[in-house]
Amino acid sequence: MNAKEISPKNNPRLKRIKIISRIFRVLIGTLSMTWMLLSALFVLASIKYAMGGGQPMLANFHITFSPHQTYTSPFQVPLPVFLIGAVQLSMGGFGLILLNRLFAFYERGDFFKADNIRCLKFLGLVIIGIWFTQAILELMALQTNIEGSGLVYGILVVIIGCIMDEGRKIQEEQGLTV
Repeated sequence: MNAKEISPKNNPRLKRIKIISRIFRVLIGTLSMTWMLLSALFVLASIKYAMGGGQPMLANFHITFSPHQTYTSPFQVPLPVFLIGAVQLSMGGFGLILLNRLFAFYERGDFFKADNIRCLKFLGLVIIGIWFTQAILELMALQTNIEGSGLVYGILVVIIGCIMDEGRKIQEEQGLTV
């Protein structure tokens, strides 16, 4: 056995990483399912109310696309806001899928593989895309103070992915050196 290799069976750090990765995967799945069920419940309650069902069942729930665009019923949402919000929600779902996949790689013990780095870079691009759609929604609400932290976080994740990719290439070159 090579002295530089990490034995996956005897390394307690690797076991902790696998356990934590599994916990995060379960949390991501649970939160995703809960979000979808609450969204479906809200839409069904709004449809019942729109068809003359009396008092709204979910009067305390609101749809918020941006801090300045909040609606109490899906039927009040303008079409452009709804479409951009749907794109933003789709990107968020794709980001959760990427995050789940990244934790699956970590759970297997694959840390510096090309697939991990690709997931990390795409995750950064998803964060930038969510920031961009949020900025468009804020501009549609005639707000001029757009926060740039999402853009900075997305760029930072992409840069970390690029650094990890360079580290992976160096590690591969060292593995080929005799």
